[in-house]
Amino acid sequence: MILGAVRLIAFTLDTVLWIPLVILVSLCDREARTAFRLARWWAWANLKLVGAHLTVKGLEYLDPRQSYVFVSNHRSNLDVLALVVALWDFQLRWVAKEELFRIPLFGWGLRATKQILVNRADHAQALASLAEATQRVHDGISVVFFPEGTRSGGTMRPFKKGAFVFAIDTGAQVVPIGITGTERLLPRTAWTVRRGGGIRVDICSPIPTAERSREDRDALLDEVRRVIAVRVEGGKVGDRGPMCATACQRPAFARR
Repeated sequence: MILGAVRLIAFTLDTVLWIPLVILVSLCDREARTAFRLARWWAWANLKLVGAHLTVKGLEYLDPRQSYVFVSNHRSNLDVLALVVALWDFQLRWVAKEELFRIPLFGWGLRATKQILVNRADHAQALASLAEATQRVHDGISVVFFPEGTRSGGTMRPFKKGAFVFAIDTGAQVVPIGITGTERLLPRTAWTVRRGGGIRVDICSPIPTAERSREDRDALLDEVRRVIAVRVEGGKVGDRGPMCATACQRPAFARR
């Protein structure tokens, strides 16, 4: 418990140092690309701080020159850090609920890196935010969705449809991602991070959407959810699941 508290303090202090720098850089960075690169190193540093060992499989399916709609399960607040480091070569923007933008300092960092604010209580505003995000996809930025809407902590919750409507509207390929291990380092109900442990990020083959219409959204949702479920339900960090045939081992932390 004492070590967990120390790690929490260290995490808070380095966040307090990083976010003002990210905000400052964003003032001269319209698309927040440089600001996001700085945030990427913040994520790397904090995964290292908690002693996480990151294994990434399936990177060979992706082309860093393309934009994707990444769809992942959500078990812990560490999922965001794990994805940022796992998808190191991509400019990522999250679709995040408005409440997160209200958190002091953290919310400022979200705005500085041009994350996508969605107000669930204001349908018109939500549509405007997603319309803006559509343009970002065409500008070479990838968008990340946690379609469960909140952390499950274990068994996946039902998926919401927004990610799949968005993917079909943009014509971007959907990439299912399964994350395991983060819930052991930082459980859903915990405030302190447990020391060390494996995190696995399984990236599966992109699913084309160019020939699909909005009427196909439910079928696309079901397909993506099944793929992710195979990767995370009952799996152990270090196991090789059946969906991604070719494994791509990534070092514990980014080399670039």
